[in-house]
Amino acid sequence: MRKQLMVLLIHQIFWFGFSFVMYLSKRDQLYAKFILFLVFFYQLYLIAKFVGNTRKASIMITCFYASIFFFCQLIVNLF
Repeated sequence: MRKQLMVLLIHQIFWFGFSFVMYLSKRDQLYAKFILFLVFFYQLYLIAKFVGNTRKASIMITCFYASIFFFCQLIVNLF
């Protein structure tokens, strides 16, 4: 349980950093933003794997937290 909480905290910090970088790069093209997303996603996967999760669990945790981040970002952008 502590591993998942630590991964959650690290993911939140990284996703905040990702949203800040996206805010600063409004004029970048779509492929640059996609590459940036892949870099952040891969780093978060490696961190989740380093904390001690299995490969499958790391991928599932990273995808889950990424979907929560984009869902919350969508809700914030609506208002």
